[in-house]
Amino acid sequence: MNSLKSVYLAMQIKASSITKMKVMIIGATGPTGLLLISEALARGYEVVALVRNPEKLNIIHDKLKVVQANILKSDEIAENLKGCDAVLSAVGGRPGIMTPCDVYSKSGEAVVKAMRDVGIKRLIAITAWGTKDDPDLPFIWRWVLKPSFLRNIVKDMEVFEDFLTKDCADINYTVVRPPKLTNNPSEGEKVLVQEGLCVVDAPNSISRQDLAKFMLDCVTSPDYIRKMVSVAGSGPAPKK
Repeated sequence: MNSLKSVYLAMQIKASSITKMKVMIIGATGPTGLLLISEALARGYEVVALVRNPEKLNIIHDKLKVVQANILKSDEIAENLKGCDAVLSAVGGRPGIMTPCDVYSKSGEAVVKAMRDVGIKRLIAITAWGTKDDPDLPFIWRWVLKPSFLRNIVKDMEVFEDFLTKDCADINYTVVRPPKLTNNPSEGEKVLVQEGLCVVDAPNSISRQDLAKFMLDCVTSPDYIRKMVSVAGSGPAPKK
């Protein structure tokens, strides 16, 4: 039965990929969110960008709708979610040892409630490498970054991921876990993908543009549904 469901879901996604797509982007004014908008528009998608401050978004396009809304309020999300095929979350928290963070978990709960209210199933969201401990994590990530200024961010990412795993069997989520994000342009090389908390023996970085492209590829692909995958850019791995 599970295999039949997978085949049916793949057929649905394939069918939707040859028709026009409409996506909602959360965290749209951040550096990754802006690239998600640009890439989605380049693919011919309609885009609803949920923003706190519309003045920060200066992209103008006839297929882009910019909406001022609170991403922590499910009713404001749901009001603008009708007709969308998927939600992409590029929400980002502020690093800092003493800086609290709950934006991943709180926005995630609000988005899922809105999706359920409207009947939308597909969610692609960003967290990061190492939301839980793993001996394969690079030393600097495991013992320097995560215990210090990324501590509160990663902890909240873990809460969000656990919420999806335990309470969202009805949502076709894909969690994408990148390492360090760079502003380098995409060179068109293959993104390295591995289920788990990191990509072993891979570069400790990926360009935001490659990340945005991968997330949008996931919208019409059945490969990573209800999975959490780590990604990395192609290139030589750092010396251990």
